[in-house]
Amino acid sequence: MSTTTRARPADGRVLRTPSSEITAGQRWGVAVVAALPSLLVALAMPLVVEGTLSGFVYAPLVVLVAGVTAGLGPWIGLGAVAFGMGVGIAVGPGGYAPSSLLLSAGLAGSLLIGTWASQALARGRLAVAAAIPSIALVAGVLSTGVTGTLEGGVLAAFTTLSITLLLILLGPWNGIDPVRPARWAEVLVVVTMAVASLATNAVSLGAEAITGDARTNNLFGRDVQESRTEGGVPDPFLVATRWQVDPNEQSRILFAIGTGPEILRNRPTWATFASYNGIAWIAPPTYGVSGDQIPVESVGAPADTFQSGTRVTVGVGLPGQWVPMPQRVDQVLSPVATRADPAAGIVAAVSSPIDQAFDIRYSLAVAEAGQVREATPALSGDLDPAVTIPGPLSGPMASLAQTVEDEAGDNTWKRLVMLSELLRSPSLDAAPAQALSVGPPDRSYDGLNGVLAIGLGFQEQYAAIWAIIARSWGVPTRLVIGWPLDEAAQAGVATVTAGQVSIWPEARLEGLGWVAFQPSPQDRDTGRPAVVKPLTQADLPVKPEPEPDPSASGQGGPDTDSGGDQQQGDSAAEEQQLAIPWSVVIPALVVLAGLAWLVYVAVRRRRIGSRLRRGDAREQVLGAWMWARLLLAEAWIPLPLWYAPAADADYPEDMPDDVAWSVVRLARLAGPAIYGASAPDEAIVAVAWRGSATVGKTIGAATGWRIRLRRLLVPLDPTNVAAPRSSAPARLPA
Repeated sequence: MSTTTRARPADGRVLRTPSSEITAGQRWGVAVVAALPSLLVALAMPLVVEGTLSGFVYAPLVVLVAGVTAGLGPWIGLGAVAFGMGVGIAVGPGGYAPSSLLLSAGLAGSLLIGTWASQALARGRLAVAAAIPSIALVAGVLSTGVTGTLEGGVLAAFTTLSITLLLILLGPWNGIDPVRPARWAEVLVVVTMAVASLATNAVSLGAEAITGDARTNNLFGRDVQESRTEGGVPDPFLVATRWQVDPNEQSRILFAIGTGPEILRNRPTWATFASYNGIAWIAPPTYGVSGDQIPVESVGAPADTFQSGTRVTVGVGLPGQWVPMPQRVDQVLSPVATRADPAAGIVAAVSSPIDQAFDIRYSLAVAEAGQVREATPALSGDLDPAVTIPGPLSGPMASLAQTVEDEAGDNTWKRLVMLSELLRSPSLDAAPAQALSVGPPDRSYDGLNGVLAIGLGFQEQYAAIWAIIARSWGVPTRLVIGWPLDEAAQAGVATVTAGQVSIWPEARLEGLGWVAFQPSPQDRDTGRPAVVKPLTQADLPVKPEPEPDPSASGQGGPDTDSGGDQQQGDSAAEEQQLAIPWSVVIPALVVLAGLAWLVYVAVRRRRIGSRLRRGDAREQVLGAWMWARLLLAEAWIPLPLWYAPAADADYPEDMPDDVAWSVVRLARLAGPAIYGASAPDEAIVAVAWRGSATVGKTIGAATGWRIRLRRLLVPLDPTNVAAPRSSAPARLPA
């Protein structure tokens, strides 16, 4: 709808006018359609930058840029882009370090420049090019991983539909008359959508094998994830704070856990929270990985670990479906099915976990002092929710961060330890239980700055201050609700009460994983250290050497079994290596389907031409004439139904000159041959078919590449020789 036709010149070529000559209503309609993909991507930005309110500013900015560009022109639209980028940088999701500012500028720039480009292209001569930046935008959002969620699937579907609408309205297959779409245009667009979707899915699955990061759900995989589960605890921080400070809650029995000399540093956690939006800390809403198949930690995984295990029995006093688990859980076995979030380390039961026992295998980081001192932040990506903050630090938090930077320099470990020590200083105190009577702890910037200003706050608030300041340095952090139990020297079962609960922050460091810090007056008063350092080799229990097996040197049992197991393992590994991944199968199937379609179109076309060549000489000449009519109808320049071959055939109207003259020559040849008293000879038949071929060549020269592409992709319709979708089709003779 972006072009109109002018009067046809003498050589028969069709000229198109710029979209500026269309009506104002048509221009705004095209602008709205061109802006839809960008707007949908902007509405999905809260998913991409999860855990911060900054994602909600992009949709108004997209509307602003689209409206200014469409209404006032591309050059003024650039000013709107510059303004929008400034706002995007000011409220960016990545913090305020130089690299984070670059990330914020990249997010705002790619989205707003793409919006501006689509609007500018929609006003040009080739309006269909407006789909190019839209496709690039949705591809960028899909590559960030939102396809693994229901919201991401809805985003991808609606954005693809909006791009499809743009292509249908503005595509070159709409022919000379822009209000008359091609018969197969919808089919072509649907096929393009399917190919693009399958290709995107295949690329995402292939990227998982390279990066180790599962960004897309494998819809075609054998291992289909079962139903997901919810944690089901409203404001768990408030629940934990009441357990901690309310005398009526402190004696509540929550669970029992196995202890022993080899169960080192058993700090069971209830829930972790890595996303902070300035109002609250957000836990993952769903968990889709089976508890007995928890994948290995991929980001910041410890270089060396110690394996251990324990048993947890949940009591009636523990609400919700979260199960207390030691961190870095590898496997959970229980009568109740469990689901886990590998990134957060949260494990939830699909039904009530009360009075159920959970056998747990977990691992602890092992590192020497030098490795700990030189540890650096472990980021999962530019949009890691564990490092995003809603705005720049201000007030006492900014002053505290600057003090630590000046004293500790650029060393990450020194900064984190010093920050923890400063928050444990005697000038800060724990808030009394009566403070809860006025409401839950204030988690906003103003509330946290108020804690530092008056020197009084809850453990959650001190942990949040530490985590947010560390994020301003580019360190991924999260808040944890758990129980820092002492190591037991004897094997047994420890009963855990609500009063033992604690809230602490953790930092994700390269080669160490999540390291726990305890930066609060509450931790200071209970004698807990400022940081829970990873284990060293000297801390590990000495395992007895295995006694030699006398039968191991024999020819029988053990060796045979071992060989059999090894052979089975080799066979399984070979089978796994020989398995063709879906990332290869899907593109191959798409290519084969495309080739099969091209073959079908060509064979169908050839069969129609062969059928028209059958019969006596008169029927073959008539077939040449009908073939020419089919070619004209296919190119949207059909002959009227009343036009017939004759010795004095008229010059057809509304047709390029070259095409019209080739039609006249064929009509004047075919008329006497079809209706004459004597049957034509074979030479006349050959000339008639050469004349129909000439009609086809002149059509291709006059209409350009779009008709040649249509002949390859769209089957010829033998039932209509007047025009596509004609209300009264003229059928070919049987």
